[in-house]
Amino acid sequence: MAEKIRKNIFCKNKITELISALYIPITALFLETALCIKCKTDLFGFLFPSFLLIFAFGLLGGLISLLSRKATFRNIIASVMIFAFCLYFTVESFVNGSYHVFMNISSIAQGTGGVLTDFSDAFIQAISGGFVFILAMFLPLIIFAVLMALHFPYEVSSEKKNSVLIFMLAVSFVFSVAGAKIIRSGETTLGIYQNAYNFDNAVSSFGLITGSRLDFQYEIFGNSAENDFIIEEPEMPLEPVTPSVPEESPSDEIPEEEPEKEYGYNVLDIDFENIIANTNDSSLLNVHKYVSSLSGTKQNEYTGLFKGKNLILIAAESFSKEMIDPKLTPTLYRLYSNGFTFTDYYQPTWGGSTSTGEYSIFTGLIPTSGVGSLLRLTEGNTDFTIGNLLRKEGYFSASYHNGSFDYYSRHLTHTKLGYETYIGFGNGLEEKVAKPNIWPASDLEMIEGTIGDYIGKEPFSVYYMSVSGHGFYTDFNHPIASKNYQYVKDLDYSATVQSYIAANLEFEFAMAYLVEELEKAGIADDTVIAITSDHYPYALEYGEAWGNDKDYLAEFYGFAYENNMGRDHNALLIWSGCLENEYSDMAIEINEPTYSLDLLPTLCNLFGVPYDSRLLVGRDVFSDADAIVIWPDYNWKTKYGYYDYTKRKFISSDESIPVSDSYIEYINNVVKNKITYSKAVLNHDYFEIVLGD
Repeated sequence: MAEKIRKNIFCKNKITELISALYIPITALFLETALCIKCKTDLFGFLFPSFLLIFAFGLLGGLISLLSRKATFRNIIASVMIFAFCLYFTVESFVNGSYHVFMNISSIAQGTGGVLTDFSDAFIQAISGGFVFILAMFLPLIIFAVLMALHFPYEVSSEKKNSVLIFMLAVSFVFSVAGAKIIRSGETTLGIYQNAYNFDNAVSSFGLITGSRLDFQYEIFGNSAENDFIIEEPEMPLEPVTPSVPEESPSDEIPEEEPEKEYGYNVLDIDFENIIANTNDSSLLNVHKYVSSLSGTKQNEYTGLFKGKNLILIAAESFSKEMIDPKLTPTLYRLYSNGFTFTDYYQPTWGGSTSTGEYSIFTGLIPTSGVGSLLRLTEGNTDFTIGNLLRKEGYFSASYHNGSFDYYSRHLTHTKLGYETYIGFGNGLEEKVAKPNIWPASDLEMIEGTIGDYIGKEPFSVYYMSVSGHGFYTDFNHPIASKNYQYVKDLDYSATVQSYIAANLEFEFAMAYLVEELEKAGIADDTVIAITSDHYPYALEYGEAWGNDKDYLAEFYGFAYENNMGRDHNALLIWSGCLENEYSDMAIEINEPTYSLDLLPTLCNLFGVPYDSRLLVGRDVFSDADAIVIWPDYNWKTKYGYYDYTKRKFISSDESIPVSDSYIEYINNVVKNKITYSKAVLNHDYFEIVLGD
């Protein structure tokens, strides 16, 4: 029967060759549609141009599979291509399900080893929970294998074969040109495609094939739009004016006003005129002109407030502002309330996970190369990190992480970031803790085992990357969460959220121990603790990778977040004992929007170290610079509101303040400039060029 089917359908069908060639583009469309449905992307919003680009690329794949003269080789080539497509789409679907962003191939490759070792439970959970989806994604390969089993030998004349190849090439060219032309005709689509390109945005809008092609194209050949900086004066929103009533003076005497103190700028003496005169590279020349056009930020009354004090900088794994509670986490509440209080703070998701969060904290720049950003930066000049700036001031320095020491290549990056020693599990930390073989490990044990390394070696600069709060949190299969279950069992949350809180209580206990030891040593007033998160707790979101059958993050937040502004809100804690004692009158609230990129310039200003604010994207929050929070997808927030770039939608913070289209366009240009500059720092090793020796 099979032989009869084969003869009647395949061998006698004159368009068999064309049908075979169409199998790969049809496979591409199937996979893109499945990914769109699974990850709820915006592909259907740009369906027609996306369809043209996807089908054009698929036709090229089919064309390649037909180049061999032998049917066996053609089938092998087609099988390999189909398998590669199915595997790539499946991996990206699980990456998106875990981190809720699409990562380019280089980012996935860099994190693969750690996922299979440190996060093996999550990996197994993703595979088992998504088995049906995996089967569906590999359905094209299964069908193709069935066709091969029926013997699909198509031997045709060279003339006919050449006609098919020419036809496919022509259709592919027409479709790709038409799709690109339609995309370039729209302001939003052109921005996503080129002017404001971001891999996650491109995949969500045009499909994984087009996003990957653009990523490869721009990585190899560059993106001409990334060399352009747009500098325009904004039309500022008009704030409503409240009539002021003059205060009555108790006497006729007019009090003398104290002259306002003049502050200098946090800039270095960089001879941009000479640098520009000796630069031949046009793209680099644009960067120099952009940076030299900036005035930098002014020093202020907080400049040098912490001069000479110790610094303990902490990136808290999956931390959230909602963890700060006067009863449940009294130490964190103390540090948050009695230090500088940031009421509108964000840690954006930068297209990666912990590594990109660390990059934003260390550098004050936007990570533009995924999880590879930190490694690329540390292969060049890293003078502008707080670790290196303080180390030049004679500080003792050390860095610690209670996870695998070489995950995300930290053993190569952290010593370049200004820390003389870096210790994790595998190069020494296992000797300092009681339970080195559990995952996630204890933050409290990490602090207990390492605090003796630096107390007594003042001034010191220490960095911790914690791990106790790492997912996943289902059914208390988390060793740290199980340890602290007694403290959360009566909380009015689901077991998953209780588990998350219990895991993060270990960080509270670690901070309580740290502050107590600093106070015992009599150096709490001379020590600054700065804490922020590496990213929001994404392991609470819906997804099979973390075993979540609903969105537990919304339950924990207490509201349904609709955009990355709601999702990425977080906490920044900058505390010192002196803010509770000597400078208690200076403990203030910062109510303007701030984010992780602002931490580095703020610390530089507070510690009074020489730095150039023009070379950082973030701002010193105590300066007079306008507040702005930037997301990698070109969304942004200022004090006037939040703007969604892909939807071209502005959400006002105050409806009584009219915000003009020209203001929105101006901030769009500011955002593009800052992202373009961040890319240039990596691509050109920019700090080495302008700082040299």
